[in-house]
Amino acid sequence: MHLTGNLLDLLISLWQGTIECNPLDNKNSWDWAIFCDKAVWTAHGQAIADAGILIPSSFDHKLWNITDKINTDYKTWEFHLYMFSLAPDLLYNILPECYWTNFCKLVHGIQIMSQHTISKQDLEHAYILLCSWGHECELIYYQLRQDCLHFIHPCVHQVLHLVTEAMYKGPPICYMQWTMEHTIGNLGQEIHQPSKPYENPAKEGVQQCRVNSLLMIMPELSSDGICGLPKGSLDI
Repeated sequence: MHLTGNLLDLLISLWQGTIECNPLDNKNSWDWAIFCDKAVWTAHGQAIADAGILIPSSFDHKLWNITDKINTDYKTWEFHLYMFSLAPDLLYNILPECYWTNFCKLVHGIQIMSQHTISKQDLEHAYILLCSWGHECELIYYQLRQDCLHFIHPCVHQVLHLVTEAMYKGPPICYMQWTMEHTIGNLGQEIHQPSKPYENPAKEGVQQCRVNSLLMIMPELSSDGICGLPKGSLDI
């Protein structure tokens, strides 16, 4: 599943107070569980729907009321748009300040890592933000209690690896699910016969990789008329 969906699933379960409560714990002490109050949750969903009319059409369609659609019609892109664009504003003065500030660190860090081009300074800033977010999560939610260990899902630690992986692979947007799913769709469009449904995409993928490798070595062969060295390469 997408990292965004996993993060939202964790945070919403905490804010709604639906995450498992150990017998030694008490939900009444969860000051972060703001959506335990159905009226607050309903009002939040309506605020999302109302804010949707302000979102440019280039961001796809307006967001649905999350209280009605979260388990049915919400797509990964909608989760991403809600969590990293609308939620910081809509949760201001609703989520207690320490939790809201912590959430904003996650949002800012992910916004930086979602760019196609990331400078060294931005990468360093994102690393500080995301590491601070992860450390604070353990202190304010999990509170280093063994009976609350399940509050910290693997996706929390996965976020911390985004920056280090970007140092070797490049921006995550270039190799994460968005790109992979788009590539799978492109390969599917190139198949013209129903037989051998798995073998055909595999061969199409191999052929495309060979073409890409050849164009990286000899960019003058490109039919697009692109001249010069490939982006990011050095003339040695």
